[in-house]
Amino acid sequence: MRTLYFLFLSTLFLFVSCRSPERDLGNTKEKEGKRSSFALQYEFDLPTKVLKVGPNLEISIGKFALNSFQTFASQVFDVSSFKVRNENDTMEPGTILLRKVQVNRTLVFEEGTTNFHHASFASIVEFLLVKESGETFRILGQSEPIETKTIPFSPNDQESEKTISASIQSAIEVGLNKIIDSKVDGKLESNRMMFQKGY
Repeated sequence: MRTLYFLFLSTLFLFVSCRSPERDLGNTKEKEGKRSSFALQYEFDLPTKVLKVGPNLEISIGKFALNSFQTFASQVFDVSSFKVRNENDTMEPGTILLRKVQVNRTLVFEEGTTNFHHASFASIVEFLLVKESGETFRILGQSEPIETKTIPFSPNDQESEKTISASIQSAIEVGLNKIIDSKVDGKLESNRMMFQKGY
């Protein structure tokens, strides 16, 4: 009798365990089916935004930002359009505008010496979101610093450009995730942190 009771409990446990992932998967699919729809825009001068890293060397951070913006947004939203916003264009409700990108570079040296220790890159991007209600929010996405052990853009450097690209991608994802989160909890606060002077 005890053996039969134990077998019954084991079967019940297995049944419940097998059913739980199915329920979770269904919830995931339900969330995926409720993706928000947005028109994507970017400022007309963004493709020309560069980071000057030497007399004859520039990194096209604007193009990195545009690529990450379009790629990640297409994964998490239903994108109705992707186009440039010219200076006098109005923004319709349901629009996300990528306005700015900035990359900050820091060099760290061993204490008390001129020996290079590491460099770090961190990026900030700025979005404007026009909600269906017509309200406009300024949203910033900021990446965590990413370190490299090679002197940036020295002859042996094969890391910096990839690191900058990854940093911008991270900042884009942070900013867009704020929009996704606002759809879940209904809250969205405009971030007032400013870009560095001289942007």
